[in-house]
Amino acid sequence: MSKILLVDDDKIVLRVLSKIIGEKIKLPTDQVMNFKELERVVSENSYLLCVCDYHLPDAEHGEAIDFLIKNKIPTIVLTASYDEKIREEILEKGVVDYLVKGTPNILEHVIYAITRALKNRNTKILIVDDSQTDRALMKKILKNMLFQVFEAKSGLETLEILSANPDIKLIVLDYYLPEEDTVELIYSIREKFKKNEVGIIVVSGIIKSNMIPILLKAGANDFLSKPFSKEEFMVRINNTIEMLDMIKELEFYAYRDPLTGLHNRRYFFEEAPKLWTLAKRQNSKLACIVIDIDDFKKINDIYGHSVGDEVLKDFAKHLKNFFRRKSDLIARTGGEEFTLLVGYEEKEKLLEYLEKFRKHIEENILKLKENSKELEIRYTISMGVELELTNSLKEMIILADRKLYKSKEKGKNSITF
Repeated sequence: MSKILLVDDDKIVLRVLSKIIGEKIKLPTDQVMNFKELERVVSENSYLLCVCDYHLPDAEHGEAIDFLIKNKIPTIVLTASYDEKIREEILEKGVVDYLVKGTPNILEHVIYAITRALKNRNTKILIVDDSQTDRALMKKILKNMLFQVFEAKSGLETLEILSANPDIKLIVLDYYLPEEDTVELIYSIREKFKKNEVGIIVVSGIIKSNMIPILLKAGANDFLSKPFSKEEFMVRINNTIEMLDMIKELEFYAYRDPLTGLHNRRYFFEEAPKLWTLAKRQNSKLACIVIDIDDFKKINDIYGHSVGDEVLKDFAKHLKNFFRRKSDLIARTGGEEFTLLVGYEEKEKLLEYLEKFRKHIEENILKLKENSKELEIRYTISMGVELELTNSLKEMIILADRKLYKSKEKGKNSITF
């Protein structure tokens, strides 16, 4: 089981941290109060991460941190007060991060540090520098922060690595690459990756100040002067990655329904015209399907809106399982209404598949626990299907919608085409 280890000689700190980690990160914790207990639990368990106090009753000078690092357990250090000497000592040990207990909103900082570290495991960073020494220094810091690290020593190698690993999130780019034009390299990267897709931090110790805005306008996200402190490097990296994650999340929710995870109405009406136009041009078959959950209001009235939400999520799950082709466009376009655009070859096969889906939903039982009661919810759906590629997308949707109402008039739980 994936667990977080908490090490502190204060019971209240352990209790509060354990509670908030369980609530916010949904991970269990083990808690120990001294070095002796720490040695025992580490010998018996494996941990994703440890949050460890610098001073323990039987390890007053950071010995617990040395032990954790030796056992390859990523560690976030808590200290009671800020001390420059201790700060440098902690960072040199190769920890993920360190935090001062007296910092305002310290619990939020701890949760952020843990969450960021866990995300970093799946985050790729590319270091581009012709100096092996500088690459090794930055790689060591990034590895301690749990990132996956790639290295390149030229512009050509950079583009090759990016092509092979398009999921690289951040590039740390040295300004001075022999016989390379850094601005042109940034332009080349930006031709394939936007600023919100792959971040670029340019580092340099020789650049003139008037070049910095040129680099930023060319597509760099940030600039860092050499020599930099280990802590500044860590903070700049985390800030840039966090900003990219926030932009990605905002974009996700701009086009997604937060409840079901399906695309939303906005996305549907941006993408559907493209599919309709392509089908017209290629003279291919395209079906517009409008689906409505029958008597959804009754479900809300009888069981409450929280159960209604679970029904919507359950239906969306089945919808995604049945319509998994990349070319299928699926969206939640209303409260309990869903609209699909799907390509097909044979009318009979499509209708047979839709009937199979209708029956699957009819036979499905959603099991829930609400207010200590076990519930078994059954629900059905009605569909309206327009199979003709009409004069406009709007007309197709209107016709499918009319057929949906015919399904309702027939007694619901049916398909009209």
